[in-house]
Amino acid sequence: MSTIVQKFGGTSVGSTERIKRMADRVIQEKEKGHDVVVVVSAMGKTTDALVKLVSDITSEPSKREMDMLLSTGEQVTISLLTMALQQQGLEAISFTGWQAGIQTDSVLGNAHIQSIDTKRIRNELNHGKVVVVAGFQGVTEDGDISTLGRGGSDITAAALASALKADRCDIYTDVDGVYTSDPRFVPKASKITSLSYEDMQNLASMGAGVLHPRAVKHAKKFGIPLYIKSSFEKGRGTKIHGKAKQIGSSPVIGVTFEKDINRVEMFDCEDVEGFRKALMCELASRHIQADVYTQGCRNILSLLIKEQDLQEVLFILENKKDRWKYSRIEQRSSLSKVSAIGQNMKAQPEIKIGMCKMLLENAVRVKLVGESSISVTAVIEKTHIQTALECLHSGFGLDYEDKMKASV
Repeated sequence: MSTIVQKFGGTSVGSTERIKRMADRVIQEKEKGHDVVVVVSAMGKTTDALVKLVSDITSEPSKREMDMLLSTGEQVTISLLTMALQQQGLEAISFTGWQAGIQTDSVLGNAHIQSIDTKRIRNELNHGKVVVVAGFQGVTEDGDISTLGRGGSDITAAALASALKADRCDIYTDVDGVYTSDPRFVPKASKITSLSYEDMQNLASMGAGVLHPRAVKHAKKFGIPLYIKSSFEKGRGTKIHGKAKQIGSSPVIGVTFEKDINRVEMFDCEDVEGFRKALMCELASRHIQADVYTQGCRNILSLLIKEQDLQEVLFILENKKDRWKYSRIEQRSSLSKVSAIGQNMKAQPEIKIGMCKMLLENAVRVKLVGESSISVTAVIEKTHIQTALECLHSGFGLDYEDKMKASV
């Protein structure tokens, strides 16, 4: 019998009515003869509401207690969905992350899954039950509840699909697939019906919020097809599988952005390169993603980080100032990153040149430009996101009309 994993995001289960609708989707797959494992997020804005409660108590909560609190959101959803399934005559059982055998490392608040013991899940599947698992959470070796960071339910679903050797993993969300850019900002963005693991991971790692990059990594490792589908509409969605191949005539497959970026600069560094390596190791140990740039001739180290990581990074820098030896820090907020995503970007200098020209012609001031094998990225003022995305999307031939003409 085939096994599928279904994941429903917070919007999909944002009310009891929506939970009932998602139960119908689960039943449809079960009636086709599949074994079904369901992963759910917390309802709607539950996590944000829990964070707000914390802010009323303390400005410096312990990470252990934060994970203890935030994990409760998903526990509400798994119980309600399981009851909805049972109400319609389906045998179902709910599991928290630790009950589902999800073992993580000890980086609380942003843990990585280390292993999954699927015995209990398989046993319930063998008894004909649907298993509903809380996303976003697991347990450390010491027995503490851990959370996987924002978007962690995607990771849970893909990791479970891989551990169970599922036939596929369906990610249900509030959009009907992966687009060439965020359609809320770029009306002419078009849906991509098929993407390779590599291209999807590149888009996700550079800001495409439809899927967590670590979810793609789990699926790719075991060759599990991922499908991004709408919770509210019927349609094919986007299939993620296989190897990368060029889409259309443009080397750029999409334009992404990260809205809230902070730039932190350390001045008068005694050993810029040594500082860079030590800082990157420290951030990696805490699972903090950052772009690090050196200006060796001026002894400056520049760091681009997400708003959510700012306070922790500033704490690290201050705590290790005597060891890393720099004179002062300057921090700049209200910045964003826009990126053109593709393959072998460093080998195509015309992309970087064209990107800078397009932004300049549209009065978007560029603070910094960086490139890698998968992207060319510009740091800009946050207020210019809309203009930057639209002009780059159009300039790289990704507009819906352009793609239609190119396919004729």
